[in-house]
Amino acid sequence: MKITKKLGLAAGLVSIALVVTACSGGGGDDGDGAAKNGQLSPDGDINATAAADVEQGGTLTLPLQQLPSQWNYAQLDGALGDASLIESAVLPQPFRIDEKGVPQIDDNLVTSAEATSEDPLVVTYDINPDAVWNDGTPITVADFQAWKTALDGSNAEYQVGSTLGPDRMASVEAGSSDKQVVVTYSEPFSDWKSMFAPLYPASLYNDPTAFNTAYVDTLPVSAGPYEVQKIDTTAQTVTIVPNEKWWGDAPKLDSIVFRALDSDADIDAYLNGEIDYVTGNSSERYDRLKGAKNTDIRAAPSNRYTHVDFSTKGVLADEKIRQAIQHAVDREALGKVITGTLPYELTTLNNHLFLSTDGAYQDNAKETGDYDVDEAKKILADDGYELNGDVLEKDGKKLEIAVTIPSGTPISQQLSEVMQSQLATVGITLKINAVAVDAFFEDNVTPGNYDMTIFVWQGTGYQASSVSIYNSDEQGQNYGRVSSPEIDDLLNQAVGEGDPEKAADLYNQADEKIWQIGHSMPIIQAPFISFQSPKLANYGARAGASDVDWTVVGFTK
Repeated sequence: MKITKKLGLAAGLVSIALVVTACSGGGGDDGDGAAKNGQLSPDGDINATAAADVEQGGTLTLPLQQLPSQWNYAQLDGALGDASLIESAVLPQPFRIDEKGVPQIDDNLVTSAEATSEDPLVVTYDINPDAVWNDGTPITVADFQAWKTALDGSNAEYQVGSTLGPDRMASVEAGSSDKQVVVTYSEPFSDWKSMFAPLYPASLYNDPTAFNTAYVDTLPVSAGPYEVQKIDTTAQTVTIVPNEKWWGDAPKLDSIVFRALDSDADIDAYLNGEIDYVTGNSSERYDRLKGAKNTDIRAAPSNRYTHVDFSTKGVLADEKIRQAIQHAVDREALGKVITGTLPYELTTLNNHLFLSTDGAYQDNAKETGDYDVDEAKKILADDGYELNGDVLEKDGKKLEIAVTIPSGTPISQQLSEVMQSQLATVGITLKINAVAVDAFFEDNVTPGNYDMTIFVWQGTGYQASSVSIYNSDEQGQNYGRVSSPEIDDLLNQAVGEGDPEKAADLYNQADEKIWQIGHSMPIIQAPFISFQSPKLANYGARAGASDVDWTVVGFTK
């Protein structure tokens, strides 16, 4: 149910796959920002509008939390939420997630995709005969083959975020022509619909050097309704325009400008009329925006949750300390920091692999992740720590931990300060290490250079995509390297289990183990609250991991 992208907690990271429900909030031209009934829209609230009722032309300006540098989504540093949003407009993939959270064939890339055999699993794709890269090269089986070769883990020179899925492919071959792809799996794989997403050209995926570097600060070859016109690292903008080689329904807009804005500068930009949309997912942001004139407020359950991540590179290599922290931190109090005065009811998340709105969700925190200060003190005492004044010591060394956050992110700062106070009650000193936003992931999170950190996982719509966050794969998204053989085994079984109920049970068994070893602490599943131009159509508060249909995004007539 979860995973694949990241964003720091000024905003959030990536990785969850689930689908939720929600119902709208609407401030109108009068600036009354009260949410409609305080409800979240189950199927999303995007001002759904028929294509015929959307104007042809215009420029849409949207905010980014940061300007991505790596535009190869599958590369180790590429799984950023901001990058993924733009890539969804300029790159193809076989399936898109609908508003119900169900994968649907995107016939712009493949006219059919189905399992033609179960034992072994064989999936056959028919590529749209008109599909071409924006350099004019036809999209063929060669692109699918290169994708598999790059990501299956057989060549360590490819620096990949995850090998799960491609590593189960025995072969990718041409069928009746080079426009038909036949994928044979060596092992069962329940989430085969998540493969080849997004697809990149063989010309750049056949070479590991190109795979790692060709998409740094550029998107040289693409194939979507839009293409990148310019990435301006000085102005911190990305401009996309209609792709002249596009074979599907023509997009509505003349251009879309994505603008990176630090911290809450996007709010100022929206209030000044410089951008057409902004999120208000925290009470501070909501309160600043709720009086905005000529604004619609839209809300849905998101596919994101905030969490605290642990790393084993330093003092937290001691599992007992991680377990004690889980008991010493009051996650409900942290959730209130995030939600504040938001007019939506949200609860603490007690599962790493399912969101609270998912049918397979169950509370697995139980006795290992519940708030219990006395239990935290006992664990630390049993681990050999003794109080010296107000601080715990062991072998003459104080128990000091740092939480690394991106600078200029108020919510991350507030969460850190609350944890600082909570951990002090059990004798743990927590220092706050604020680093440059641009260096937060690349220099700190990805290499695991932290004790604790805070960011948001964002779902993709596929459960298997979250596995690399919790298993022992050295190339995955388990940045803190916290796992166990038991977790690996349960997750591997779940990924290969074709029965959804049995798979869900295995995922929940794995989650119980994840809590037990102190991998990380989920805090709360966030709402998706958008403040936007009333004329903005087919864009806004998307439910769960649903994808944007960029061909119909625009402004109403």
